[in-house]
Amino acid sequence: MSWTDQLHMLLVHGYRDFTRSLPSPVKLLPATVGSDAVPKGVGHMHVPAKNAQGFLSVQTFYTPYLQTIVIDERDLVKASNVRVKDIESDSITKHKDAGTFTCHVKHRMNSSKDVIVHGILIDDKCYAGALIPPDLNPSDPKATPATSSILALESDSVV
Repeated sequence: MSWTDQLHMLLVHGYRDFTRSLPSPVKLLPATVGSDAVPKGVGHMHVPAKNAQGFLSVQTFYTPYLQTIVIDERDLVKASNVRVKDIESDSITKHKDAGTFTCHVKHRMNSSKDVIVHGILIDDKCYAGALIPPDLNPSDPKATPATSSILALESDSVV
């Protein structure tokens, strides 16, 4: 499962809050005792990928307690709509000299359906490239400087 504390990245991509009548189906069990996190909602993040759309829409749970974005590589496959039985192999290759990685899920019959995501290595851990933030029209009720490039420019005191 993929997780984030960046609510603005999810608000415009099908985000919905969990409620008593529609509770969260999952709970994050982190490595530290007593710091379980129940997500407050779920939406989708756009992760840059080598496909026709230029991104994968990855289902992501929201919790303000995480303070990072965690993307499960299995969620990349789900987002690509490739059936598990159609996958020949999957791999994460770390290009240590270049400080990058490639996640490659190879489709059994059609290479145009391969899932390929590139990113960087920091302390030998994989980090996706910059996520694609929402860019709403400033008149949209959900628009804020975090979700609209026009509002971000208007609120930037340096410009």
